[in-house]
Amino acid sequence: MTTGPENPYGEQDPGRPPTHQPYGQPHPQPPPNPYQPQQQPYGQPPYAQQYGQPYPPQQAYGHPVTPPTDGLAIGAMITGIAGLVMACAYGVGLLASPVALVLGRISMNRIDRSGGRLGGRGMALAGFILGIIGSVLLVLAIAGLIALIIVAANDDSNGTFSPAIG
Repeated sequence: MTTGPENPYGEQDPGRPPTHQPYGQPHPQPPPNPYQPQQQPYGQPPYAQQYGQPYPPQQAYGHPVTPPTDGLAIGAMITGIAGLVMACAYGVGLLASPVALVLGRISMNRIDRSGGRLGGRGMALAGFILGIIGSVLLVLAIAGLIALIIVAANDDSNGTFSPAIG
């Protein structure tokens, strides 16, 4: 009497599948794997010709290509930021704001005309808006300076304080 997994008399246990095929008999075909694509038998047309449907479109590999950023867009944004930051230096930085305004507008036009070959519209728009803000501040600073000069020229006191006597 054996206690091992195989029967000593060569008979197959009814609950276990056979581990080998007898000599001369064909091997059974394994069941098809639903996760593997099935190949077309020789001589049959491909799926698209057989059923009249095209193959599914293939997607490109890798990352999408982004267009290069327009250099004027970068210049407009940097000039607009620098103009407003340097405005603290007695308003000298505000002189760069009209430059940022013009660079931003030219860059936006170039990007729009490129048809998607140039990027950086957000940078150009930021430079344009910062240029508008800085130019308005520049005009206000010039108007304030002119008003200060006019008030100083019309002052009759010559630097002495004289209270009004009533």
